[in-house]
Amino acid sequence: MSSQSLSTSFAANESFAFQKITKKQEINGIGLNPLEIMESCEMVNVIETASFDFPNFPEAKKSFQVIYFELSEEFHAIKGLFNGLINLGHKDAVILDFEKELSRYSLKFYVSEEEGVKNYLTKIFRFISDEIRFKQILKKSIANQKAFAKEEQFLKMELFA
Repeated sequence: MSSQSLSTSFAANESFAFQKITKKQEINGIGLNPLEIMESCEMVNVIETASFDFPNFPEAKKSFQVIYFELSEEFHAIKGLFNGLINLGHKDAVILDFEKELSRYSLKFYVSEEEGVKNYLTKIFRFISDEIRFKQILKKSIANQKAFAKEEQFLKMELFA
């Protein structure tokens, strides 16, 4: 009786190790440009970048940048959430699209609007990180409840046997 009870309580104690999950990592985009933010984010893999000027209108002094990227292998499970977020809308200065036939994303923006793009990317990556963290904690909590229910059932069987 006691050895089984100790092993189940040890398993329950192990499942309380939330330290890895609950530590909230802050996404810091200070001093970085949008490309550097995306390269530092583990959720995405940058495939290619391109910049365009408008030679027909040099007085506009506008430069357009495109960043092509895909979700990392370990983050393919959040593809639906990510697509939903980008379909909700974005700032006027940012165009973030999913190219279904190429299975990649494209981020398009004017270089002059870089600050708004950084804020937009930081907000999206922070929201997704929070969602992943929530799901991990929820999964651990459910596992803990199941472990407690099994231990409670075992104790009842031992007490009333």
